[in-house]
Amino acid sequence: MLKTQRMTKIKIIGAQEQLPLTVEIIHKLKLMHLLDHTKTEELDIGNPIGESERISGLLVKSKSLLSSFGVSDIKKENVSEDITEIENKIKKIAEESKESDNLIFKLNDNISKKKIILDQLNILKYLNFDSDILKPYNYLDVFIGTVTKNEGLESALSKITHKLSFASSVYADKCFVGVLAPKKHYNKIFTLLQQHGFNMVEFSDLSEHKGNPKEHIHKLSISIDLLEKDLSHAKEQQKEFAVENAGFLAGAIFYLTKEAEKSQAPLRFAETKYAFIIEGWVSSKEYNLLKKELEKKTNHRVHIEILPISETDKIPIVMKNMFFVKPFEFFMHLYTLPTYKEMDPSFFLFVTFPFFFGLMLGDVGYGFLTLILFSLLWWKMPKARNLLTAMMLCSVLTIFFGFVFGEYMGFESVSEHTGEFLMQYGIPLHQETIHGEVVYSFPRLMNRLHGEVNVLGNTLPTVLIIGVLLGFLHVNLGLFLGFINEVVSHGFKHAFFAKISWYVLELGVALVALSGLGMIPFHIGIGLAVIGIAAIMLFIGEGVQGLVEIPAIFTNILSYLRLGAVGLASVGLAVVVNEKLALPFMERGGVYIVVAILILILGHAVNIALGIIGPFLHSLRLHYVEFFSKFYKGGGIPFVAFGEDKET
Repeated sequence: MLKTQRMTKIKIIGAQEQLPLTVEIIHKLKLMHLLDHTKTEELDIGNPIGESERISGLLVKSKSLLSSFGVSDIKKENVSEDITEIENKIKKIAEESKESDNLIFKLNDNISKKKIILDQLNILKYLNFDSDILKPYNYLDVFIGTVTKNEGLESALSKITHKLSFASSVYADKCFVGVLAPKKHYNKIFTLLQQHGFNMVEFSDLSEHKGNPKEHIHKLSISIDLLEKDLSHAKEQQKEFAVENAGFLAGAIFYLTKEAEKSQAPLRFAETKYAFIIEGWVSSKEYNLLKKELEKKTNHRVHIEILPISETDKIPIVMKNMFFVKPFEFFMHLYTLPTYKEMDPSFFLFVTFPFFFGLMLGDVGYGFLTLILFSLLWWKMPKARNLLTAMMLCSVLTIFFGFVFGEYMGFESVSEHTGEFLMQYGIPLHQETIHGEVVYSFPRLMNRLHGEVNVLGNTLPTVLIIGVLLGFLHVNLGLFLGFINEVVSHGFKHAFFAKISWYVLELGVALVALSGLGMIPFHIGIGLAVIGIAAIMLFIGEGVQGLVEIPAIFTNILSYLRLGAVGLASVGLAVVVNEKLALPFMERGGVYIVVAILILILGHAVNIALGIIGPFLHSLRLHYVEFFSKFYKGGGIPFVAFGEDKET
């Protein structure tokens, strides 16, 4: 469980004519992580096999079509393994899709052009002009457009000439004007119009819409309505067509991706004129199966040998954990995978991450609500099930600590009247007096909000002290795991100086503190000497970096104060929502009870959201920064089996 799967490095050698069959076998078995060959003078890179170019082209076309369809929730269909059949169907889908796109484009274009003409006819209608006014005149100029200001325009124009026709109207929230005047006044009239923010309307060819615009407007409106119905129908048909064919395209993409992977696999191999060489990794427990299948199906025409593993080899990682630990591998993928010789921390995440989360949130009501939420999301979001399974366990621990702290949606106690009522039904409450008021408190092992402990004459919240104690245990567990990792990687001597030195340092600091407080009959110099020895050991084991990091171990431990602080903030907010915001409205009765209920729902919804985000992030930080830094480096690469299903 703490180690990743053991790997074997292998080489497969065979004649060129055996290459397609060999690729087919290892692709189907999905057991081998391929290594890419780098071209050398002796060994070239292989060439694609089969119809690689054709398959790649079909794959690109299929993805492009499926993307253009924009269909969600696609159910992948099984497709024929006949490339020609797949190609023909893809071609047919592409042609029909293009026809549909062209029809929709033509309808949109036609509607757009008619709407432009309709707008122009409306402008003429509102100005009370016929479309004939737009024809060229020998002696008149026509000005039709918008102005930003219309005040005094007509009188100003009349000063230029009385021989003009002027009209103005508002259409589509714009002020339109129309002016007919002799050509000889063009410059003066145009200049005046520009001073009023004139913007000329460029009219389309309205030769088919002569005379009174009203008749043409009616006909155009009907025509546009019919075209829009045709467009809506065409879009509906296109959508149905997309849904009908999306499953096939998804299946084709899946199949073609596999075929492309097989046909292009030799680009990762070494080859000579007559032979090929494949190198890669296989799980040690699967090696015999791979060897047996290859030899059987190639009739022993390929040679398989085990290669020695060098220090420079980057061995791919497959984590092996029990089913209940598997969900917590998500956090390792989120951070970084262990290297081959490192310990896999997934099990420790399984033990401590939910514990820390539950300790921080620690409320029975919040625990049940988050458990329901994560359970619903688990069914709705299959791709996030590892994370959600882990969070469901966090909710269970939240409920557990809720019982420990006696907290139910922020309530630790109820009024005397309510308590006596609940006691009649066998609910085990206990009576106590708080601030002179008799209340009935829920059963608990400790009071998180008010629990205190005396430390060297100072009164401190109990949960903060618990946080520091957990931090001490967690950090020292990390040091112990680091010692094991160092023994495996660099031997006992290096592990002793690099990791045991931290225990010696802690011992020295404890001796100094206890001696200074007069709690043990030792001179303070003994503790200082132990600290000095620890510093020397650290320098031998980790160099100057170890000395620089001496203060870090104590700040790491104190960082676990957040286990108590975040919890106190959460329960404090819940108490404010219950007692300071909702209760005053509740006591007023009547319609104010509804207001109180709304406050409770909103307030606790916000607190639950913060209660999920805060403990989640702080738990991650305590593991990634404080815990992992004591033993874990990471940097492993994931094992990717040749032939493994990939999302398309």
